[in-house]
Amino acid sequence: MSPLPARAALIAVAFLAGIVSAQANRLDTIRARGAVAVGVKTEYPPFGMLDGAGRSVGFEPDLAADLSRRLKVELHLVPVTTANRLQKLAEGSIDVLIATLGDTKQRREIAALIEPDYYASGVNVMLPESRKVADWTELRGNTLCTMQGAYYNRPMTERYLLNLQIYNGTRDAKLAMRDGRCDGWLYDDTAIAGEMRAPEWRDYAMPLPSLMLSPWAIAIEKSEEGGDLDRLIGDAVADWHRSGFLVELERKWQLKPSAFLQHAHAQWSEKDDDGAFVCARGAGGSWPARCRDEARANSEGKSRLEQIGLRIRELTGLDLTLVYDSYDRDQFLRGLLTSIALVIACVLGSALMGAAGAVLLDARIAVISRAVGAIATVGRMTPPLLQIYVVVFGLGSVTARWGLTPNAFLAVTLCLSLYAGSACAVALTEAADLLRQHRPDFRIVPRTVPLAFRLAYHPIVAALVNIVKATGMASAVAVPELISTSTGIIAERGNPEVMMNALMVAYFLLVLVVIRLFGHLHRWIVADERA
Repeated sequence: MSPLPARAALIAVAFLAGIVSAQANRLDTIRARGAVAVGVKTEYPPFGMLDGAGRSVGFEPDLAADLSRRLKVELHLVPVTTANRLQKLAEGSIDVLIATLGDTKQRREIAALIEPDYYASGVNVMLPESRKVADWTELRGNTLCTMQGAYYNRPMTERYLLNLQIYNGTRDAKLAMRDGRCDGWLYDDTAIAGEMRAPEWRDYAMPLPSLMLSPWAIAIEKSEEGGDLDRLIGDAVADWHRSGFLVELERKWQLKPSAFLQHAHAQWSEKDDDGAFVCARGAGGSWPARCRDEARANSEGKSRLEQIGLRIRELTGLDLTLVYDSYDRDQFLRGLLTSIALVIACVLGSALMGAAGAVLLDARIAVISRAVGAIATVGRMTPPLLQIYVVVFGLGSVTARWGLTPNAFLAVTLCLSLYAGSACAVALTEAADLLRQHRPDFRIVPRTVPLAFRLAYHPIVAALVNIVKATGMASAVAVPELISTSTGIIAERGNPEVMMNALMVAYFLLVLVVIRLFGHLHRWIVADERA
């Protein structure tokens, strides 16, 4: 084994040992391990990206490198996304998170966000250059692609009544915008500015002023708030501002000079008459009020229902945002209704395709039956997620040239129906082969489908149950079903226990309803035959 992989393996083993250990002080754990695990993004140039050798580079990996130097330990960079970054921090997969994390009140309740903040950005929208807009109100009711777990999704939806299509990655969001499934791409202004340097986006613009300017914070696990690691990183960020290190990184990565860094550099470098820094920790370890972010110093009040919900969380550990938060509740209900609609459409589509396919297969018409058999084979053997991507992003990119874009909901219904319908068709034809052992002249026609269904009941129901569970794949193309809305809530709220149990109950009930309905259908067919 070469030295580099060997060293990486030792770091990984040591890091896993650190997770298992019950030490209360994360800083001691890091130093004992000899390595710090920092979560960074890999698809947010120039703040986090992969170079030609597949290594994480960018503004934030440079911050992580300087932090590891101050800790005198090796650096282990862990790729994270907008949707999973806080989960990885909470579960202990990383020690420190430096991943374009907006400093918000909700996030300060689930993680320790380091003061001072190290950068800032706002939300903006990339639109085709031909789209002339002068004010955000002109986008009211428009469909915009965005990212799961972004801090601005909720307020922008409420303020401008936007219809958001939420994707798991920036790549799919940009593809959807390019293909015309969204009117524009809602994202951080810094990232949009970076993307617009690429030739492929030369026909796009960012015409509106940025909104919701939000500082970015380094985060550590909530239990470490106020501890040694919190203080060490806070002192490092303060030094980055004073020394101009952050301004230098901004130049290095060819970023437009930000007013935030200019102001922070002046503020944290200011000295009093005695030559001491004005922004210095007090006796209790806190920063002076004048040096703190105003939103932190004056946190907005909570509603009575939210206070009750937070009190329940303190007593039980359960964060029931589905009950006390109207936005989370509406999002979950929207996801539930979308999933129910998908289940109904896919179950009916699978049943119809299965019955029609079985009739054509059993008709044994040379060309037609062979063609249907080939389609059924492809439908069964091709992973449904691949089918969805081929239809939405593959065919979609072709039809977009003529101004036609496949509807994501219909595309998912078609692909899942083909997948399960092919299995149902094969099950029905196999049942027909069994029936022909006693009735040689038996053929599957519309009126004999129920008889074949009685024999093929178990494999058909198994296929339909699987397709109910597979509807969660719709989130890959921004259909707002249960899984995507639930993971979005988790990304913002950090309450996986509540949301995962809510998901489990919801899917259990959906599967149970399908099984019961087809069970009743099976009993009705049997009773009808006996009559």
